Amino acid sequence: MLGSGTKNKDWLAVAALYLTSTALYAFLGVTFDATPLATYMQFIERDLLEHRLLESLWYYHGNPPLLNFLAGIGLKLAGDHAPHFYNAVFHLAGVLTAWCVFALTLRLSGSRWAAIITTAVLVFSPQFVLYENWLMYEFLSMALLTFSAYALYEFVERRGTRWGVAFFAALATLLLLRSLFHLAWLVLVAVLLVVLLPGRRRQVLTVAVAPVLLVALWYGKNAYYFGTFSASTWMGLGLSNITTLMVPEPELRALVQKGDLSQWALVSRYKDTSRLFHSDQQPPTGIPVLGRQHKSENTFNFNFRDIPQISRYYAADGVTVARRFPASYALGLVMANRLYFSPTSMNLYFAVANREAVYPIERAYNVATGAHADPRVMGAAHFGFTGDYTMEVNFSLLLCAGWWTVLGYGFVQTRRGIVRGEPDARALTIGFIVLTAAYLYVVSTALELSENFRYRFNIEPLFFVLAATALTAFRNALPNALWLSRLRLPGRAAPPS
Repeated sequence: MLGSGTKNKDWLAVAALYLTSTALYAFLGVTFDATPLATYMQFIERDLLEHRLLESLWYYHGNPPLLNFLAGIGLKLAGDHAPHFYNAVFHLAGVLTAWCVFALTLRLSGSRWAAIITTAVLVFSPQFVLYENWLMYEFLSMALLTFSAYALYEFVERRGTRWGVAFFAALATLLLLRSLFHLAWLVLVAVLLVVLLPGRRRQVLTVAVAPVLLVALWYGKNAYYFGTFSASTWMGLGLSNITTLMVPEPELRALVQKGDLSQWALVSRYKDTSRLFHSDQQPPTGIPVLGRQHKSENTFNFNFRDIPQISRYYAADGVTVARRFPASYALGLVMANRLYFSPTSMNLYFAVANREAVYPIERAYNVATGAHADPRVMGAAHFGFTGDYTMEVNFSLLLCAGWWTVLGYGFVQTRRGIVRGEPDARALTIGFIVLTAAYLYVVSTALELSENFRYRFNIEPLFFVLAATALTAFRNALPNALWLSRLRLPGRAAPPS
């Protein structure tokens, strides 16, 4: 247990690092970007957030509700000054993340210097600052995931119910914020804790049941109204990127004519977007968030009532295409991996001014992680590779190798803890990080081809923690390894004890 004086010094160290980073990037010109509220498909229209918030959230099916809940609360509390409210929330999440990274690294590695360095690497990284100043769910979901790992450690170590409540509450909040994290993953985490902590099964079940049930009820609501047991009805739209769009149109058309694919296999949601909103799949509802085809900025309302059914067509077609054209799907997987192991700061949706502001630091960071200083481009599929579309990419072999090496270390540490009997807080927390990283990798590369690097950002702080833990363990083991090697050499005497 840390003494109060030491803990206060740790808080001051984290605060100093965070404030210095914030001041540096503010000096470079980084400002909070709230423009996604008006234009991004993830947001409900502003007038509905202000005047029909609860109704709109209840009938919102495109994504989990909490991002729009936050947006609506900001508009109700601050009106036109809502960006200041969002800015404050995101930076509080940034402080929380910095502290959790410091505390976790200290507990898992046993090194205060490792904790300070890891925290500094995180808060000064360009991606941390770019996402922190971008009104989207990615930064908040990253903060919740990082906090959940910290809460898990404290729950197992202290055996206190309140930390178990905090852990599962954070995970449930995460699922109701970001559809990338599914109920199946939450249930798996709960089941594994029940199995691995046999002496505390009642306690684990007590703290897990309500959060799991809450998420399941939201999924059930979507199943009842929209026919999809999930927090999002857009899965098919993403799956088409890595399946259907990889195949040339003539080959798809032949399958459509045979009835093996639906007509939607030939409809591009990027080029023929308007067709998604004039398909008459469902009757009018009289509910604005479902009935409006457009939002005020002349952007389409992807919470339109027809989208769930159309997405199911896209999903069914995507599965069929992956089976019929495995080589095309395999190529999509390669491309998704190239994107996944690109720097997470590489995001064309960031405000141009913000990305220009961090450009000098971003170049240095890219080189340090084994990527090119400036991103490259690769061809993007749109019914085959026509040469009309490209996407930014900056694959790093060093990052890819480091990712699997660090996760391999984490797997070994977790396995050793399990084999010894009931695993301790260190082993279970590392196991949670490895399990979540593996889950994110599979979901992010197998079901989507677009901004795969952005999905990896969710686990990046915890990856930093695990990498620092592995490096510290290697450093601590190196003197012993060198001593043993010298001991085995002929003519060498063992050093005095």
